[in-house]
Amino acid sequence: MGNQARYLQSLLRGWGYASEIYAEQWDSECQEQVRPASNYPKEADADTALLIHHSFESRLVPLIARSPGRKALVYHNVTPAPLFEGFDRKVAAACLAAREELLALRPWVECAYAYSHFSAEELTAAGFPHVSVIPFALDWGAFHAPPDPTLQAEFDDGCVNVLFVGRAVPSKRIDDVMRVFAAYQRLYQPRSRLIIAGYLNRETPYGTYLHGVKELLGAERIHLLGRVSAAQLSACYSVATAYLSMSRHEGFGVPLLEAMERGVPVVAYGAAAIPETMGGAGLATRTRDPLEVAQLLAVLEREPGLRKKILSGQRDRLASLGQEQVAARIREGLSPWLEGALTAQEMPSVSTASVDLVCPGYESHPDAPASRLARALARQLPEARVLALSPAPVPLSVSPRVEAREGFQVWSFSPDQPLPASPSADFPLPGSSSLEMAVRTSSASTVLLEADAAVAKLGEQIIPYEPNQVETAVHPLLESLRRSGVTHAR
Repeated sequence: MGNQARYLQSLLRGWGYASEIYAEQWDSECQEQVRPASNYPKEADADTALLIHHSFESRLVPLIARSPGRKALVYHNVTPAPLFEGFDRKVAAACLAAREELLALRPWVECAYAYSHFSAEELTAAGFPHVSVIPFALDWGAFHAPPDPTLQAEFDDGCVNVLFVGRAVPSKRIDDVMRVFAAYQRLYQPRSRLIIAGYLNRETPYGTYLHGVKELLGAERIHLLGRVSAAQLSACYSVATAYLSMSRHEGFGVPLLEAMERGVPVVAYGAAAIPETMGGAGLATRTRDPLEVAQLLAVLEREPGLRKKILSGQRDRLASLGQEQVAARIREGLSPWLEGALTAQEMPSVSTASVDLVCPGYESHPDAPASRLARALARQLPEARVLALSPAPVPLSVSPRVEAREGFQVWSFSPDQPLPASPSADFPLPGSSSLEMAVRTSSASTVLLEADAAVAKLGEQIIPYEPNQVETAVHPLLESLRRSGVTHAR
């Protein structure tokens, strides 16, 4: 986020705007580039334009609210709190607070920008005005530090090197990366090595867990390098045979493109904005089964023709991300707001539903009991809508897909992770940040119909039903809705 703030500042100054960066915390190397956030309300005036970068709890909403001038949001996405549960309670709480802050920012901004359509859909679902996507800018020159010769020599020894780059936090699922590698080493390539480069705190529960997983797997040559210098990172990429990511959530995914730029084929679990970042290049998998992903690594190594095709596709993907092209697209996106010339836009479909039937599996499993109950209820309820997860990637749009079905609307939202073929205790349906925001900002009554439990939830009321007799739940639900003021005559 800091890199993007500095990059946007350089663009704005190049376009003739005066630009300063305000923050509460910063690295010592950025000391000359940043002003304290507490100074902003005193230094801003009615003509000032503020770009608010948001991705984590900041506690700055009150300061922003009392500051003069016009405001816009740049959304880097907030990692879902459940991905930290069981490892870092404080970070999970901060992620929850960050989503509360996101909603609290809504009344103060004129427009909102995201770095992916995946993130933009969440903003639209939350009711932000004038949502659009701007490209994530990468300074390719900054990636080309000469490789560290010592590290390069150590790893350039004929082994197949699988690489992952990123902080060791639960959402990155480095433990899954190690599981895939262990399967790959045992089944396909004994002479292989896993290199993991990125900040690792061994004292945290997740850091301790990673070392436990490493020992339990018993795979050889797993290297947890921790934080690396630019030269060491260059060395890692220079010897890498493949780049592997099993991350469960990315609002964009810079290392994927960095690997592509270094000529390293990418295999990645297609969660959140990762398929959009990859743009059809590399191999985005919809499964996180270690055996299946290990097989993809083996095919990449053993099929030179496929590897060549993958690398060619990755080069094509990068062709649209040149510095001049990206700068021009950012200017095109920001200019209407910077110049105070935002035009009236046709707002995305606004729900007038009196009841939200939240049935995540409605589209992917239409014959499941929960889906049949959702249809039975929707047919009885005027102005009801069904909120579901899209089983296929939603076309690049800032809004969820809305379709009329049998007299009611079905809203399809992007899931945070690919949907499993058959929901189970081990692979349940994933969540959706966009669907969650739609429910949180809706004034309708909400009925939750879970895919893995034969119960319907209306507020604190839980109504069980027999999977083969979903009609038994229709009448009590309708009666409960009637008592809460919802009519149900069609």
